[in-house]
Amino acid sequence: MTAALPDHQATVIGPFAEWGVLRDARRRMERGTYTYGAATHDRTELQTAVKFLSWLDVRNTALDQLGQGDLDLWLTENPTRRRSLNSFIRWTVARRLTSKVTVPPTQRIQATRFLASEELDQQLRRCLTDDTLPLEVRIIGSLTCLYGLHTTRINTLTTDRFHQEDDGAYLTINTHPVLLPPKLAQLIEQQITRPNRNTSLLQPPQTAEPRFLFPGRPPSRPRSAATMRAMLKQHGLAGISARNTAMIEAVTNLPPIIVSDLFGVSTSTANNWAGLAQDSWTDYLAACEPPGQAPTGSTRTRTCSAPVPLLSARPASADGG
Repeated sequence: MTAALPDHQATVIGPFAEWGVLRDARRRMERGTYTYGAATHDRTELQTAVKFLSWLDVRNTALDQLGQGDLDLWLTENPTRRRSLNSFIRWTVARRLTSKVTVPPTQRIQATRFLASEELDQQLRRCLTDDTLPLEVRIIGSLTCLYGLHTTRINTLTTDRFHQEDDGAYLTINTHPVLLPPKLAQLIEQQITRPNRNTSLLQPPQTAEPRFLFPGRPPSRPRSAATMRAMLKQHGLAGISARNTAMIEAVTNLPPIIVSDLFGVSTSTANNWAGLAQDSWTDYLAACEPPGQAPTGSTRTRTCSAPVPLLSARPASADGG
């Protein structure tokens, strides 16, 4: 990568790539936590760093002359690159290549799109029982409704994360296996065993590496999160609003630390959801109630809650059991 860069950029990008990006990537690979999404983010960080240095060159500004105003201007012109530039700026500041500039944190926007519990239950039931829906759509929709998973996490799931035990089938989303409803387990098993339609004559021989549950083109890469969202929308299934409601109900029924361990969100994110559930859920439920009906309150149990031992059991019509 550095071979194509001007010397003054290569002397910065090279060490940043080696010590700021690749060293951490190797550590995560050793722990088995380095995902395809993480690799994509690492590449984006390097590309963004190069783009930022090139922008400074156009402005005839050396890296050691960078001021907060320059950085703020670049962030204004490149708002989608804020996160990917952050680690490079922190790295340059730590090594005194720049003054103590910072990438200001973005204000977290509170979730506002939700489904009523009955709507979420209906969508989940449709995903589990409607044979007219494509198999992949049924699984993606079910994982969204049950566990509040984002498509950027669903698309990184590999087939080795699914396994059968005497008491049922499990999916390891993060570090701990989660017991699946029997019907969802059947759908995932079908997805794993059916022939891959994305293969081609140019595809290299299969390796011992675990396959993606939702392979893309080529199959060595996962289906993109954007494609998954489009698939849900095409078949009339809610994405963001279903995920938001599922997350609210997960933290309503489980401590945030357990939600973090099971579903792979950070502890801070789980705590944020718990705070939102405590502060806003009662008002939201009251707004959803039909006129004349008393609010149900903030503590309640869905008829279709996630199939982990700490949550209530699901009805047979929803889990296929």
